[in-house]
Amino acid sequence: MKASSNNEDPVPLLTSSVLSGLLSNAVTTSAKNTPQLDEALAQLFTYLSTLAKASDAGLQDIAVREYSAVLRSTKSRRIFWKQRKETLSPLFDILRAAAGSAKDTDSTLYSGGASIRSTTDGGIAGGVGLQLLYHVLLVIWQLSFEGELVGEGLQEYSPFPFSRFANINTLQGTRHRHPLHATPQGLA
Repeated sequence: MKASSNNEDPVPLLTSSVLSGLLSNAVTTSAKNTPQLDEALAQLFTYLSTLAKASDAGLQDIAVREYSAVLRSTKSRRIFWKQRKETLSPLFDILRAAAGSAKDTDSTLYSGGASIRSTTDGGIAGGVGLQLLYHVLLVIWQLSFEGELVGEGLQEYSPFPFSRFANINTLQGTRHRHPLHATPQGLA
């Protein structure tokens, strides 16, 4: 995967996809703590971070979906967190772009002013599509299972307007509630 400097080279993309599938299975079935698995995860996360930093939303979505596939165990989430400068930072950059700004507080949406409805082409602000946004939030949710490990560290990314994205489904014309605000059956 390291041989190509072109993010769109099909060989590393296909290799990362196959490797993600294999590692996704390995992290859930392997009872042993193997250095080879740890190293493979670290290298995969490094490669996927280059895709997540790309300007192409398709490549970003590939990276985030593969992150999600692999983050099924405590081991993989801990390795992902250990590499958070290269893995998590680009995801928050995507969220900031979706909020309308590449900087933390430049956006009126970020600071509470504008409406997310003003975006075009079915995407959110900054050219971030709804699918990519969903996958990024899914990865962050998966990390939340390691609350003791990531809880304090997420403060460096806060405050982030997660509530701004809570009603995107409604704004996009669907009637489904966002899963972060779902009410358990029988309590509604």
